[in-house]
Formats: sequence, structure tokens, C-alpha cells
Amino acid sequence: MSELPQSSPSPIQRSWQRCLHQGLLRQQSAELDLLPQGELSARQEQHKTLITCFQRFVLPLFAQLLAGRPCRLLLCDGEGAILAASGDDGFARHAERIFLRSGARWGEASKGTNAIGTALAEQSEVQVLGAQHFFAQHSFLSCSACPLLGPDGQLLGVLDISTDAAHHGGDMLGTVRLLAMTLENALLARQPGWLVDLDPQSLWSARLLLGEGGELLGANRAGRLWLGQHPFDGRQLLRDRRGLRLEPEPVVIQTETQPLPAVPAGVPLKMLERGISLLIEGETGSGKEHLVRALHRASSRRDKPLVCVNCGALPADLVEAELFGYVGGAFSGARSQGRQGYLRAAHGGILMLDEIGELPLLAQTRLLRVLQERSVTPVGSHKPEPVDFWLVSASHRDLAAMVAAGTFREDLYYRICGWRQQLAPLRAWPQGERLGLIQCLLAEMDPALQLTPQAEQQLLAHPLPGNVRQLKQALEVACVLAEGQGWIEPAHLHLPEVAAMPAPRGATTLRAQSRLRVQQTLAECGGNVSEAARRLGISRTTLYRALREEG
Repeated sequence: MSELPQSSPSPIQRSWQRCLHQGLLRQQSAELDLLPQGELSARQEQHKTLITCFQRFVLPLFAQLLAGRPCRLLLCDGEGAILAASGDDGFARHAERIFLRSGARWGEASKGTNAIGTALAEQSEVQVLGAQHFFAQHSFLSCSACPLLGPDGQLLGVLDISTDAAHHGGDMLGTVRLLAMTLENALLARQPGWLVDLDPQSLWSARLLLGEGGELLGANRAGRLWLGQHPFDGRQLLRDRRGLRLEPEPVVIQTETQPLPAVPAGVPLKMLERGISLLIEGETGSGKEHLVRALHRASSRRDKPLVCVNCGALPADLVEAELFGYVGGAFSGARSQGRQGYLRAAHGGILMLDEIGELPLLAQTRLLRVLQERSVTPVGSHKPEPVDFWLVSASHRDLAAMVAAGTFREDLYYRICGWRQQLAPLRAWPQGERLGLIQCLLAEMDPALQLTPQAEQQLLAHPLPGNVRQLKQALEVACVLAEGQGWIEPAHLHLPEVAAMPAPRGATTLRAQSRLRVQQTLAECGGNVSEAARRLGISRTTLYRALREEG
């Protein structure tokens, strides 16, 4: 215990004692504790309601409270496994060195003293600053975490804010507590029953969930505290109300469908079914992964695994171990039982390699061999294992230009580019389709809200370089700011100022740019509408409509 700062609070001291009792050594590396392949998706499905509330109610508030600060917000389950993460991408790359990302488990048994694992062990909010972490490799971090409780008061998981030690402000613990309460209130409000708000004027008032007969179905934190201080008579509450606001809360069924750019899904699906590799290109946020998931659901392999890998998020020194797997003891920090790897996890199903242009050249060479031989040799092994998967690659970068520059292997490019599918950026959509997308997203988020004509025009005029992803986040923030007002005003749309998009010569508006692009592509295709639509990443119906609008 001599290395622990003397001023450390008692929860940190108790955590260090637990770590020492388990035989952990501070100067060693923490165990590489990752969920087995496929289990992350299973847990995300198990906690679908929790993740939906996190994305809809917590992330917009987090973005407003900590805008521009280098931090990450992590949603974890009851074992400390990270289910979802959001925040600063720059810090995310820094945190990848210690696997602070989705799919990693941060319990004390493998990661020592840390905010996530210690909050679970103590079942209370906790802050772990710099050198208070048990393992020295984690001392560049400072983290604040708060346990999440379900409507029944049972522990669901943990919400954590992590930063580098120099940027962890004194407000972080209060912020994560506020976000946890927001998430718990959202979970309570999604249950069927009568929601009793004991102080309608307060956002954080005590709330009880009652059945038709007055039976107690659930409560938020303040509600459980109120129950400990007052006699409970649910029937009486329902009978005389006594100024309490009672609301029947309907069950809202969330669907996975979202309107996205029209693409000729039939052609890519036919290519996949025949084992031809797909390359999907498009700007960040344009819906590449959504298209792959739609193809998977429509394919003959819909009951087989879909493994999506963000190559740009793989730690540089462990790319091959993550992709190809490893045997136990293959390198320092490796799990004794080894790891399957993403490619073997996709056996029998579909493998999506997103941002494939970020792969180092050595990993590109090994991937090419796998695709040629249809077998994988795990790191530390000499025994190849057969694999069978359909390959979909995706990138927002120009891979052909990277080939010319020598940063992407030419032979690998032709191997993955059996069929090239281009997704159009949101700014290139016809105005009617963009407006339809905006209205559909808003109806899913809050059917009671509408856009004023001025706000609608502001959204349509903005180039939205982040595409559908940026549009969705802008609407989520606006819904929070306009709650209870009925209308979303321009002041509710926090859209960043962006430099004007470079326009082709003679084009002065987005509409003119789109029209010019259609004309140029159609000319290049010799008037072949089907080929022009494929190159533009739109359907023939959309292209015909654009041509009719031109007259």
C-alpha cells in the first residue's frame, strides 16, 4: 500500500487491498480482458432498452455539458463490460492503448482499481484520479463513475466519464451523477403503469411507478429515498391524487429502421450471395454500416454472424492479434486461453472491415493471404484454420489514390473491390428526400415536436459534413432544448459553422452542384441511366425524378 497516495479516500484504499489480496502486482500489465467474439452483440441486444435510453436521452445532454472537452462517456453492464462509448475521438485513440473501448471488461479482478470496477465493487459513485489506479499503466487516466440502478432498485451497470489526468475537472463526478439520474429516469418512464411525480416542478423529483391497483412497480433514486421516509399507500395516492401528477406511461417500441439513401440493394446482395467482395465508399456518417446490416438481414446468411470491425480503432501494436486471433501466451498481456480473432468469429457469416484504409501494410499483407488461401493462422501458431466469410470493406478515403501513393496494396485493393458501391453524401440528396429524412427522424425522437419553417430551412441549407449521423445528433440536441415547447426554433439547432464546400465551376448553390454532378455522370455513362445511378449511389427512380425536375 506504500505507493498509494496518502490522501486517497477510503474506497480507493479498500480497492487496493482487494487487488493485493487477489495477487495483482502494480508494475505488471493489466489483463487483456475482452468479451469473447459475438458476446458483445449478445449483451447489447440484452441491454437494448438501456442503450436506447443512453443514446436518446443521455448523449445529447453529455454533448452540451462537456462540449469540446477531451473525455469519453462509457456505458457498462453489471460486470464492467463496456457496451457503448461516446465523446472526443482524439482521447479515444489515446485510450485505445489500454483497451478503454466497447467489448472490454473493466472489473477490479482484471483491471485493478479503476472507476468502473471499483464503483461496481463498492456499489457507490467513485472517482479514481491518476496514480490512484492500481496498475501504473493506467495512471495517465482520471475517471468518475456512478452505478446505474433499474426501476426495481437492482444494479444494472455503471456510467463512467474518463479523461487524461490533466483534464479531469472537479465537476466530473457531479456530471456523471446527473447523467446517471437522467438515464434512470428515462428507464422508469418507459415502463407501463402510472408515473407519480411527487414534485412536478423539479426535474429530479421523487417518482414512483404504480400499477392499476396502487401496487409499487418501481421508483427512481429520489423515490426510493422518499419511500424510506414516508408511509406508502398506493391506493390512496391513486384515489385522491393530493395534487400529484399521475401519467399513464405507454410502452414505446423502438424499431431499427431508419430512412437512409436509396441504394440498389439488390445488386450488392446478389454479388455477396455469389461470394464477390463488396467495397462501400462514402463520407463519414453516410450510412455504410447501416447498409451492411440491411444486406445481412436480407441475405441467406441472416442467421449467421455479422462481425463489424472498425480498423481505425484497432490499437496499432495489436492489429494482427485482434484480426487473426492468438494462442495463449503469444505476447505480454495475452489471455492464457488465447483469442479467436474477428476473422474466425465471422466464419460462416459476413465480415465488415470498416475504414480498411487504416490497416498497416503488414496487416494488409496478412489479410491478402487469408483471402487467397481462405485460412487464418493465429498469432503465435503455425497451424492454419479454414475460414468462410463474405467480405464487405468500407472506407471514407479514396483507396485508389492510396494505391497510387503506395500506402495501400494494389493486389489487396483488387481483391476487396469485386463490386464498388458509392453512397452519396446527405448534401447531394434531392431536397424532398432530405426533408423526408428530417421529418421521419424527428417523429421517432419526439412526435410532439415540429420544426418551424425557419428551423427547417436552416437544416436544409446546412451542408452537414457529418451526414446522417450529424443530422440525427443535431435533432436529438434540439429535442432536449425544445422539450415542452411544441416547436423547434433555429436557436435550438446548434449547428457548427463550416467552410463553404468547393463548388464546381459555374455552380453557385448546392442544388446546382447536385444537378451538375448528375449531368456529368450521365454523360460519362453515355446516357445509361442504370450505370449513372449506380455511380451516384442512388436509385434509378431518384435519378429519373431529378431529371424530370430539370425539365
